[in-house]
Amino acid sequence: MKYSFLFSFGLGCAWLLSPESLVTAGNLAGKLGCLSLVFIVLVLLLFIFCNRLLHHPQLPDSPDKEFLILRSALGNIPATALSLVSCLPLTILAATALFVTSGYTFNEVFLYWFPNFGFAFLLLACLTILQILPEQYSYRAQTLFMILTGGGLLFLSLYAIAGTEASAADLFHKPASFSPADPALFLPVFTGITLVHEKYSANVVMVFGTTLFILWIIASMLYVSPERLASSTIPYMTAARKIMGEPGRQLMGLVVISGSCAAVNALMLLSRQMFTHISPALLPVKSRRWLLPLFTGSCTGILMATGLAGDEALETLLHSGLILWLSYYLILCCSALSWLKKNSGTAMLPSCLPPLFLTGGLLSLIFGSPARTETILHIFFAISAAALVAAVWFFINKKQITTSKETTV
Repeated sequence: MKYSFLFSFGLGCAWLLSPESLVTAGNLAGKLGCLSLVFIVLVLLLFIFCNRLLHHPQLPDSPDKEFLILRSALGNIPATALSLVSCLPLTILAATALFVTSGYTFNEVFLYWFPNFGFAFLLLACLTILQILPEQYSYRAQTLFMILTGGGLLFLSLYAIAGTEASAADLFHKPASFSPADPALFLPVFTGITLVHEKYSANVVMVFGTTLFILWIIASMLYVSPERLASSTIPYMTAARKIMGEPGRQLMGLVVISGSCAAVNALMLLSRQMFTHISPALLPVKSRRWLLPLFTGSCTGILMATGLAGDEALETLLHSGLILWLSYYLILCCSALSWLKKNSGTAMLPSCLPPLFLTGGLLSLIFGSPARTETILHIFFAISAAALVAAVWFFINKKQITTSKETTV
């Protein structure tokens, strides 16, 4: 299926321009200065090479290619478990964090009298209903969300760069500190890039989105001190207020809300895509369309209602969810290498390098985390639960799944 560039951009860069990624960008820009720009470019190149590997002409060219590649290398149960654990926890946790962030933003920037959690639940209800409707409505909404998000960030960035009195030398400052895990913190911002199926479209989308991301980092460094950027929990709002005052704050409020909707909608579409590919024989198409949105929406609502959004544990859980998605992406790349080796009989050393660097980044994210023990435990329990669900799922529907497998070979 061919997608417009705007829609591909809306899918592939939704998490890149989400409030969570903007926090990462601001904090690392304050901590590392212009080194942060070097690292984001290196991470971009890493994903471009991984994308090139996943679109090798000898690999399957079908909507469910990712699951076919994983199943060929791992088998039914591990492939199903990995697909489930890579998308569902991340979708639920990201929706919890982003909708509550949007609720506070709406309350503080636009309407002080409107309950912040009320707005968060309103967004959750709207996005859940949107997912139940035919897919074209989610596609159109995604394009609109990203036009508002990308357009707002681009306007603020260009306004800041054009109107600044600072010199280029002001961008360069000695990093306050440096950890080998710092570059790896940029890895999760490319979450969801596999939603863009065409190789060259994905590369163009990543380059375009990263350029916008870099422009915003530069704008932030021009107007906000490194110490303030590194320590702020909302560096994007601090920068927007410094750039344009109250209008900038309001424009950033729109960017935060539309960016949150874009990120959650993209993750819901990612979950639907994976769920559809691993369950062709489990449920009718109509049931799959409404069951998954209601499940993710209900889980998100429960987490928000029980107060997880205000708990520090949510940050660790979300970090674990992003690591699980990156682990899925890494194993997918390794499975693609295995597929190519079986067909060509060669190991293709250059193609092995991107997954090797991605492995190093993932290990840095896990062992460089302040909550390392909690992160490892969350990942272990999530994988165990997904494996149990996949095993039960497979044995209950063994005949149908085997039949489905035979027809796709």
